[in-house]
Parts: sequence; structure tokens; C-alpha cells
Amino acid sequence: DDEFDTSYESLLRLQAALGEVKPRSTPEAVLKRLQRAKYREWAAEGTDPRCPICLEDYEPDDDVLKMGNCVHWQHKACLEKWLEKANTCPVCRADVE
Repeated sequence: DDEFDTSYESLLRLQAALGEVKPRSTPEAVLKRLQRAKYREWAAEGTDPRCPICLEDYEPDDDVLKMGNCVHWQHKACLEKWLEKANTCPVCRADVE
């Protein structure tokens, strides 16, 4: 679009109008409330045997986490890393509660 001004000054005015971009990381207090389990404790026939983040197969003793408002489990380390930069489920995009 020829009418969009991308000069530095114009971008500064846009930032002033919209506000600064804030990271969408998940607060530590919310992370502590996530449901924790071992894979073998929640695995049932028909559940996906792979972590949707790293795509590795779960092992029975793998630590997994689940957000309270969706049904998706992920490796503990994978979900913690994901939630450093996001505040939604990586599968269904439900907000972390």
C-alpha cells in the first residue's frame, strides 16, 4: 500500500498510539497451578502417544502438565518452555487459567 508511511517517526507515533508490545508469557503463579502427572497416570486408549510440542513419544515415567481449561497434556519441560512466550494451549489455543 503506497499510503502507509513506514518511516521511523511514523512507527514511533504508531507505538505511542497503540502502546508497547508486552510479552504474553504466563505468570509464575499460574504455572504452579497447572495439573501435573506422569504420562502413565492419564494415558488412555485413543490418546495421542506424542507430545504435541516436541512430537516425541511419551514414556510411561515422563512428567506431563495439563492446563485447567483444556484436555491437552504436554511434556512438563515442553509446556513450561512454551508458556515462557505464550499464554495459550499450543493445541487448541485455550487461555491458561
